[in-house]
Amino acid sequence: MGKRERRSDLVLVGRVVSVHFSRHQLRILPETDHPERFLGMRQVTLETTTGELNELDVDSVELLGNRVLVTLSSRYDAEEIAAAKNALVVVRDEERYPLDEHEHYVDDLIGMQVVDASGCVLGRVQAVYRTGANDVYEVVGEDDRELMVPAVKGRILNIDVANRLLTLDPEGLIEA
Repeated sequence: MGKRERRSDLVLVGRVVSVHFSRHQLRILPETDHPERFLGMRQVTLETTTGELNELDVDSVELLGNRVLVTLSSRYDAEEIAAAKNALVVVRDEERYPLDEHEHYVDDLIGMQVVDASGCVLGRVQAVYRTGANDVYEVVGEDDRELMVPAVKGRILNIDVANRLLTLDPEGLIEA
């Protein structure tokens, strides 16, 4: 699946994985640690595969295991619901779910410069993978060398979002 460029004022919170036309339902895979954020939605904003933004009225939301079932208003026709297939569920930056201390938005981490405790540049965060136990940051250096960094206490020393700088302890990650 190719990567889509999103507008910088939009934040990804889920992906529509299937649609049910006659029931006006969208099955969404959440891309958030807080799927309960969907429960209060009266509208859902979708970025279609063509890049179009659609705001659709929501009748109800259910959390079903690791999926979210959104029932849309019955006023939408099959064509409008079909356009939702494979769409991204996005929110505006100011609608982000509030985080606890030491939590960070993935999109704030992507592109962040990574250094060791002495300030030596190791690369930039290219991707964040969710493994269940902890996230893993993919760091790519200027020489295209990749580091897979577990996001655990003791390994990640500091994350400075304002200065876009992540400091880590690279011991055992880099071969001499």
